[in-house]
Amino acid sequence: MSDTNTLNPLMAAAQKTFTEPFGAVITLLAEGDDDRAIRIDGRKTPPTVSITKASANADCIWRAAPDILLRAISAERAFESAYVSGQLSISGDMSVMARLNLKQAE
Repeated sequence: MSDTNTLNPLMAAAQKTFTEPFGAVITLLAEGDDDRAIRIDGRKTPPTVSITKASANADCIWRAAPDILLRAISAERAFESAYVSGQLSISGDMSVMARLNLKQAE
């Protein structure tokens, strides 16, 4: 069962972080939330952030515990640290990662 309260902080952080288009769709899947996910549509200017079904199509999928996802998109260097340590898994089109210009939340 989905807990929207888990996704609300992720959605707010994603809206602050993903401010420039990147030509693809990224889905953030929070572990333990099997129903819903955060969808970032970087094909639009500015990118749109919404809650979607976890099974929705995306070019790139990020999966981690909710707190790891939140840190990864909110804090400088936290993304790289989470990925290298194995706390964050990324699947799909990895070229999307090269096109990202994440604005770190203040």
